[in-house]
Amino acid sequence: MEDLMQNANRALIYNTIKRNPGSSFTDLRSLLGIKNGTLSHHLVKLEREGVVISKKMGIFRRFYPSGGRVPKDLEEQIMDVVIVRPGISQSRVARELDITRQVANYHIRSLKKRGHLIVRKAGRSSEIFAR
Repeated sequence: MEDLMQNANRALIYNTIKRNPGSSFTDLRSLLGIKNGTLSHHLVKLEREGVVISKKMGIFRRFYPSGGRVPKDLEEQIMDVVIVRPGISQSRVARELDITRQVANYHIRSLKKRGHLIVRKAGRSSEIFAR
């Protein structure tokens, strides 16, 4: 760890992630004023050494200090709800997660397309099951 933090930029990036967990690449670049290539190089090193972890959330990759809590993205939350309540409707998923039905529909369709969910039509509504 000490050897890893010998580089001033790397130490600065790590400390910024510790103070601002969940920062995106763009956030870090703006906060630190470091060029893209330099920031990318040091983030890769920090991740490879297990000091920092990243998670893709939506269109952004978010960075967290390792050992800390990493929030679940919306699709993971939907999967959790469906696993706990098999046969739940799309509207109920939306209510449980406090999102719109359209957002729930988008992510449920995405999860279904990737083979994680089974959606059965039941009249005007649908029943959702984890695969």
